[in-house]
Amino acid sequence: MINILLCTNNRILIKSLYGMLRDEGFGVDIAEHPSTAVQMALQGGYAAVIMDSEPFGLSVEDAIRIIKTILPKIVVIFVGYDQMDTDVLSIEAPIDLEKFKRTIHSIGGMHSVH
Repeated sequence: MINILLCTNNRILIKSLYGMLRDEGFGVDIAEHPSTAVQMALQGGYAAVIMDSEPFGLSVEDAIRIIKTILPKIVVIFVGYDQMDTDVLSIEAPIDLEKFKRTIHSIGGMHSVH
């Protein structure tokens, strides 16, 4: 099973993505803060980290930078309106769930679980 870390404190986003990802066969863990997501990602076992753009605690940009520095092969998906300048997939909000499903399924072929 491919495991994904979802980092958000947006209950609507959790409700939308968590169920869809589980239904698609992914293991999903949730971190409410970017600093927690960094700690969880560093423990390993995730093929992808999905982070939303809402600012809270450690900035999303800093969290992504830390994760990508230590785990350069992990897929990071940024949910928000801005494009990131790093090696990150950006998806606009609100999320087109069908497009998101295609994107998330592509990670299975791109990377093995770390």
